[in-house]
Amino acid sequence: MARTEYLRVAARAGTDRKINWDLIRVVAVFAVMLGHITFVGPAVMPGIDPYPVEFTLRMGASVLLVISAFFACVTIRRDEPGRWLRRRLARLLPAYLAVVVVTYVACRVAVLGFNGWQVRHGLIGVLFGTPYATSDAEHALWYLPTPADLLGNLTLVQPWSPEVEFLDWAHWTLPVQVSAFVAAAILWRHRLRGARLRTLARVLVFVPVALLPLSRLPASLAFEIGTFESGTGIGHTYLFGLGIAIWLWSRQEIGHVELAGLGAVGVALHASKAPEPVAAAVGFAVMLGLIAAAARGPEWDNPVLRALRRPIVWLAGISYGVYLVHQQLGFVLARVLSDAAVPGWPRLIIVTGAAVLAGWALTVFVERPAYRALTRPPERARGPEPERAPEPVGGRL
Repeated sequence: MARTEYLRVAARAGTDRKINWDLIRVVAVFAVMLGHITFVGPAVMPGIDPYPVEFTLRMGASVLLVISAFFACVTIRRDEPGRWLRRRLARLLPAYLAVVVVTYVACRVAVLGFNGWQVRHGLIGVLFGTPYATSDAEHALWYLPTPADLLGNLTLVQPWSPEVEFLDWAHWTLPVQVSAFVAAAILWRHRLRGARLRTLARVLVFVPVALLPLSRLPASLAFEIGTFESGTGIGHTYLFGLGIAIWLWSRQEIGHVELAGLGAVGVALHASKAPEPVAAAVGFAVMLGLIAAAARGPEWDNPVLRALRRPIVWLAGISYGVYLVHQQLGFVLARVLSDAAVPGWPRLIIVTGAAVLAGWALTVFVERPAYRALTRPPERARGPEPERAPEPVGGRL
């Protein structure tokens, strides 16, 4: 996760939104979802049966962060930094917080059954109590989230504490994005423009390169540094640097050669962190090329995309919700279906469809209403709206 902005500002004012960004977002989110459902789930979660296909290409979440940085550059220029930050957080956080609570409750209930555990004191015990075993589990034990995990995830401090587990590991992008948006608002307020912004893009791309030698430090130091990297997101700065660089290139503020060089560094860094480096490098490079083409090129107008415009736009509008709900809740559903001996293809269709349906519900009933409520000005303060970038449809990762 975690989140990226695709906005109508990519198109001219008064025209339909460009399908380019919606298509890229849908491809990226579905790459994340299919990888987690078909590959990660059966590999790491006990009792989930394998699927007839595996999607192992790792690039979706990284692509979403690149797009997030690109559209941060687009939108922050058209708003006051503080108000821009409030609007970004109003998109990100309400849906995330709702999913954290739902995931915690669902996992507490489901894992007790998966592990053959029981608790005392009724519902309070189910949600917060210490379990005891009443029967042997058929498979290896699932992790039972604790109240400390719930609090840590609600406050976004889970990357900083070894005592707190992510309730859903797909949510690693949220602390990273919140940190990036806060930093962007502060830097923009201090007039980060022109040559300074170009320098920032280069620095962000090369910071993870400078961190590579630290992996050879003693284990105790490496652990502390790893915690710092996870908490600050510094190991992922190259993704934001690439997004800024593509935006600068789209405005002809940097040249083709520099963008290609920064992109090559980013692809190498991405590949170095992937279990299948070659496939990850190729996939990430292709998606960077598509982002660049969308940023500076014409509308992707062809009969196929015209025919698919409505479903693509709809899926893009709920993509943040799909991203938030698909992994851990999907694992729980997949385990239930595996225990019920549902075959691979029907199970894949059910889990994927449930993620899309739950993502739609989260978008319609939580994200959009919360955003409207949090960004609505007080009655007496209302007046003509200041000119700003049009808003995205659906929240952003």
